Amino acid sequence: MKILLVRLSSFGDVVFTLPLAKALRGEGDRLAWAVEGPLAELVAGAPYVDEVLVATTRAWRKRPLSAGTRGELRAFLSSLGAFEPDVVVDAQGLLKSAWITLAARARRKVGFGFRTATERVNALVTGERVDVPAGTHVVDRGLALAEHVLGRRGFPRIPDVSHLVARPAPEVDDWLAARSARPFALLQPFSSRRTKEWSAEETAAFCRALAEHGLEPIVRWGPGERERAQLIVAGSGGAASLAPASPPAASARLAAHAALFVGADTGPTHLAAAAGTPTIALYGPTDPARFGPVGPRVRILRDGSGAYNAGVPGLPGLTFNAVLDASLALLGERVVAP
Repeated sequence: MKILLVRLSSFGDVVFTLPLAKALRGEGDRLAWAVEGPLAELVAGAPYVDEVLVATTRAWRKRPLSAGTRGELRAFLSSLGAFEPDVVVDAQGLLKSAWITLAARARRKVGFGFRTATERVNALVTGERVDVPAGTHVVDRGLALAEHVLGRRGFPRIPDVSHLVARPAPEVDDWLAARSARPFALLQPFSSRRTKEWSAEETAAFCRALAEHGLEPIVRWGPGERERAQLIVAGSGGAASLAPASPPAASARLAAHAALFVGADTGPTHLAAAAGTPTIALYGPTDPARFGPVGPRVRILRDGSGAYNAGVPGLPGLTFNAVLDASLALLGERVVAP
């Protein structure tokens, strides 16, 4: 059977869709995944993904009439036609994924029903529709589609990111090779919105306290975040240092070597949890019951102040002492080099 999986974005949701991809692809099957270009590195190389169809829909929407967009669209549709799927599974549930599902020539087209699709128009292009209760975790929403397609249950929920952990990442590998044997904690305080981020002051205080317990705090940063990360390092009084520059997908390889990961609601936190690293996830406006990280050693702390509802940044209800206590409890009060 040839399966086309449509899940274009976002970072965290693509990670949450990995269990669906693995569940769908049985022995002798072929699975192609349609995904946004910047996120293709998350699925490329996975042993359960045979082809990656890059759809740069965001860029196409910005330049719908340009020659470049027309050429890329033709190339994408050509690849889509060449794959000739038997089944299309639209796990996105949006208008931007609906046109791909519509364009694919497949005997079966499976997606979310009118009650479940994020944009109801998406349900118009599928012939088989699946509804799930409101508040269902993104991973379980996806696996409900697999249950419908395959007629069975019991699929693993933890995203398989072994291909990312195993993938060489020169920046990360060189940094690890130059380190001492001292165990480190990887911190990811930044996210897509300031209301989802932990304050720099509390993060710096946490770094100082963590260092007293034998862990070296390492602050991870992405595009446009280096200066903010440097402020945290400076505020830690020398307890923390910067992580190496690396693409987002490489954070799985980096996190796999960490004794602890502490992060906001963002893609690298989900990768760390899936990689099996003990993970403390700091949540505010997003519901962890729907969007919390999935992994074997995860604890979620949510800001109970509700300040984020008023647009207050920094998760003020989460003190460094509360996060430290949760971290030490997760580690069993001991720090062991990974």
